[in-house]
Amino acid sequence: MERKAKQVLLTSAFASALLFMPTHGKAAEWKLGMSHPQIKEVQALLKAKGFFTYPTPTGYFGTMTETAVKKFQASVRLPVTGVVDAKTYAALKGEKKKENPSTKASPSFVAAEWKVGASGEAVKTLQERLKVLGYFTYSQVTGYFGTMTEEAVKTFQKDVGLAPTGIADRSTLAKLEEALRKKTKPTILLTIGASGEQIKTIQIKLKQLGHFTYPEVTGYFGQATAEAVKKFQANAQLPVTGIVDDTTYTRLLQVQKPFDPIELVADAAPLLGKPYVWGGQTPDTGFDCSGLIFYLFQQQGISLPRTVIAMWNAGTSVDAPAVGDIVFFQTEGTTASHAGIYIGNNQFLHSASSTGVTISAFNSPYWSARYIGAKRYW
Repeated sequence: MERKAKQVLLTSAFASALLFMPTHGKAAEWKLGMSHPQIKEVQALLKAKGFFTYPTPTGYFGTMTETAVKKFQASVRLPVTGVVDAKTYAALKGEKKKENPSTKASPSFVAAEWKVGASGEAVKTLQERLKVLGYFTYSQVTGYFGTMTEEAVKTFQKDVGLAPTGIADRSTLAKLEEALRKKTKPTILLTIGASGEQIKTIQIKLKQLGHFTYPEVTGYFGQATAEAVKKFQANAQLPVTGIVDDTTYTRLLQVQKPFDPIELVADAAPLLGKPYVWGGQTPDTGFDCSGLIFYLFQQQGISLPRTVIAMWNAGTSVDAPAVGDIVFFQTEGTTASHAGIYIGNNQFLHSASSTGVTISAFNSPYWSARYIGAKRYW
């Protein structure tokens, strides 16, 4: 009896497994968490079309595969599910298929107007489109046009140069379809091991948001950067991969954080004692006076001119300096030739040729006699 029961169980399990096996070259329904040799084929097809960016097909259906499938589905106007069903597989293989009228951008969808309070399949389609482009961040599409959908529409409208009304009108829907056609593959995919100026930009933005806590911006994508990216993705309700794809990169650059002069001063603390180097503007090489200011403001996302005279000619003059303002001195010639950052208590931070990066008394006889003014850049 026990053997019969086991046989029944095994037979049932075997039969169940057969339901998920491909037959006659057709695809089963592949989705997140599954492993199978045919998933390698799916990944290879996605890779050939520019959607799967992992170096090699693995046969495991992870989040990168799911994201690639969603982007492919959006590009061919299939339901954006992330699941490889028969229609998705046929589209990947280039086989002819009947178009699905519920997901194709029909004239009625583009011509309609959707706003807060609307609901239905058309709103689901709208949310799917916005989700693929990185604007709709709710965990699932609901088919109800609420405030989150409205905000997603507004952000998209701003990005494409339309009035941010929050109403998905004819112009907005047309722009949405245009954006989806252009989004055929990720333009950015940065992960551990990458390096360069783009990584510096990412680290600076992550540092401003409090996610990247490494003392210096290095331009190298290491474990600390990956962890910072994961924190940002979690906060932004994006897939937490630690990899900077185009959606993560775009969202990261969109986030603005108000300038905080206290953070500017805090970033300067580890630089005390760095040597004075003519033309220097990094912690590794050292700093001249304007290079130090340029570097510290860059960490806060503010771009300044590189030379003292150019800084002096920019900015807004202030009667009395506050923390974070730049103070200027005429140590030689007939105009500004030296500068530092006012840090409060009649003190300023600067890089002097005789001391390197240091703090000096603003009201000392030497500096007070040469002070010519202060300017603000935030």
